[in-house]
Amino acid sequence: MTWIDVQKIATLLASAQDSNNGTAARGRYYEDVLDYLFSGVPGCQAQRNSLNQFISEEVDLSVSNFREADGLKMLPEIFLVECKNWSAPVDSAAVAFFASKIRHRGCSLGVLVAANGVTGDPVQKTSAFHQASLSLAEGVKIILVTSADLVQIASIGDFVNLLHKRFLDLHCAGTFTLA
Repeated sequence: MTWIDVQKIATLLASAQDSNNGTAARGRYYEDVLDYLFSGVPGCQAQRNSLNQFISEEVDLSVSNFREADGLKMLPEIFLVECKNWSAPVDSAAVAFFASKIRHRGCSLGVLVAANGVTGDPVQKTSAFHQASLSLAEGVKIILVTSADLVQIASIGDFVNLLHKRFLDLHCAGTFTLA
């Protein structure tokens, strides 16, 4: 499995948190991290900042997944990635809007990368966890990844394992997890 440039990820994450960079620049740096990681997964290709034909919904990353043996075999052929480099946890309204983007694009999976997690309680399935649970019941799956997860990744294999584990945990818990 391919090793990654951990320093590059650390530098991009630091730039994404640097208050001297504008909000849009911080968001782009955060997207750069995910673009770098998904592009390193065997069989995956990422496309950035796709607008729908009505210019009403933008997707940060669209990922095509050819499901290679050492890639994302558990995940669907096409899925969406939403990067939220917010200083606060992502709320239920943002999770619901992301779920609608996934549905509108005919996809079944989205990866929500929320720098500081999401609102609510996973056991009680409140707030954002409730939205993830409702979406799952409607056939829309959302995997949650945080900045704390990203700094732990030392190889593409680590990234693949994280996504596979979160995908399985989603089905087992009935909402997204951070376990």
